[in-house]
Amino acid sequence: MIVRLLQVWFLPLALTLVSVCLSVAKTSAQTVYPFTGNYRTTVNITPISGNISQVFEVGVSDDAPYGLELYEGLTYSVLDDNGNLTFNNNPEVFGIQNYPFGYIQFGNGINKLFGLSDASAAVNFETLTAKGSGLVYITDGEGLFENATATLLFSENDTVNLGSTITLNGLALVTGPIQVPQKVPEPTTNMTLFSMGLMGALWLRRRRSRSL
Repeated sequence: MIVRLLQVWFLPLALTLVSVCLSVAKTSAQTVYPFTGNYRTTVNITPISGNISQVFEVGVSDDAPYGLELYEGLTYSVLDDNGNLTFNNNPEVFGIQNYPFGYIQFGNGINKLFGLSDASAAVNFETLTAKGSGLVYITDGEGLFENATATLLFSENDTVNLGSTITLNGLALVTGPIQVPQKVPEPTTNMTLFSMGLMGALWLRRRRSRSL
């Protein structure tokens, strides 16, 4: 009797578990794209007020994959007495009003990545060199990278050209995995509802058979 009861309940229970597992797999599916790009960079640092500047950077790569050979970014910086630069995409962090919010963009074709950065750099005014590093937080994209997220590492070495606008020319390395959620159909509850209904029907049938 016990064996028969287990056989009766096994099929709908198994269907329910399979349905739940499939739903979890569908909602968590994603594709990971490894990324490494070497960029020749030009950084223009234009003073705004005191030691606070607006920074515009452009980078061009010969080896960046997925059509992301062009990089550009707008940010803001503050320079301390030791030649250390701190960057932030939000000008209001440095008390600057009425300036556009900064951005990071990779690519100028079908595939694009959008995000923000957190970076710092040290400038040696004796040797006229600079070294910078930080993180690029990807928050979205287009084409292959729609709804992409990532935390990319970058490091940069520059030569410094002084003037009314300070220009840094150098090489930057950007690397890290890019996560893109897969476009899959929304999980349906049809199989789960069917299994639960089948279990209920079997339970009612079993009660009727006992009452007869």
